[in-house]
Amino acid sequence: MPTRLLKRVKRWLRPPRPDARGRRFVAVIECILNQNARDDGAACSPAMNFRLLELCHTHGVGVLQMPCPEIHALGFARQRAPGENIRAALNTETCIERCAALAHDVTERIEVYLAQGYELVAILGGNPESPGCAIHHGSDGLCECSGLFMRQLQAEFRQRGRDPRFLAIRDHAPELHQIDLESLERLLALNQPEKESP
Repeated sequence: MPTRLLKRVKRWLRPPRPDARGRRFVAVIECILNQNARDDGAACSPAMNFRLLELCHTHGVGVLQMPCPEIHALGFARQRAPGENIRAALNTETCIERCAALAHDVTERIEVYLAQGYELVAILGGNPESPGCAIHHGSDGLCECSGLFMRQLQAEFRQRGRDPRFLAIRDHAPELHQIDLESLERLLALNQPEKESP
């Protein structure tokens, strides 16, 4: 008994460890961290977009993974009528409601971080043809050809008075992927906390 009490007192008296977290993060679509979530024939690597993760690690930026809206609305196999594409299948009242609920839940989760003083650097979407996660910019944010989930996320944030940055990660084409990673790196380098000198 005295030994246990002594250990507790020593732990209590020990100075706290410095907190190393960077307090910045990006929100990414599920398939960036897990290519297995993509529809058949759409994966660009066997596992994940490792180059993107390396950039985040280098700049001390965390990664929040958002669930796949296609899987959430249609199931893993993207169930739909024969000959119907995923975009058309998502454009039903039920799927729109499911994606809207998912956008609400993801926004709520991100808001928890923001309320604690964390910085959302960007929301990272997908390839230009993605029915749920494509990012296409118009004059006032995302345009209609953006993915359903991305548009609903933007609407959720705007209802809360926020307008986060949306960035496409077009890994389907190496030259576009390189451009997007360079844009992300410039973004991650902005407002990067200075490292303390030893």
